[in-house]
Amino acid sequence: MGWVIIVLNAYFFINFFMSYDSNDSDTVIGLSFMFLIFWLAILNTFLYVIYRVTGSKQRQCPGCGNRVKKGLTVCPTCKFNFLKNAKEI
Repeated sequence: MGWVIIVLNAYFFINFFMSYDSNDSDTVIGLSFMFLIFWLAILNTFLYVIYRVTGSKQRQCPGCGNRVKKGLTVCPTCKFNFLKNAKEI
């Protein structure tokens, strides 16, 4: 998903500078650049939320720190029992 964000940012920056006209006034260029930054901020926020919502299918084991697939009740590395620990909390 990270490469999608990079590609979209590059596309918008390249598109902005390709449409740059030396005859435009400084005000038009400044407003266009502000709009570009505003648009990229909204786009990146939206893509980041999608990235976090559809995030990884793993969690970190509190016993050893290794990544463990969600749904497993015991860590295969250190034998930490997720069910037992969840009931104590």
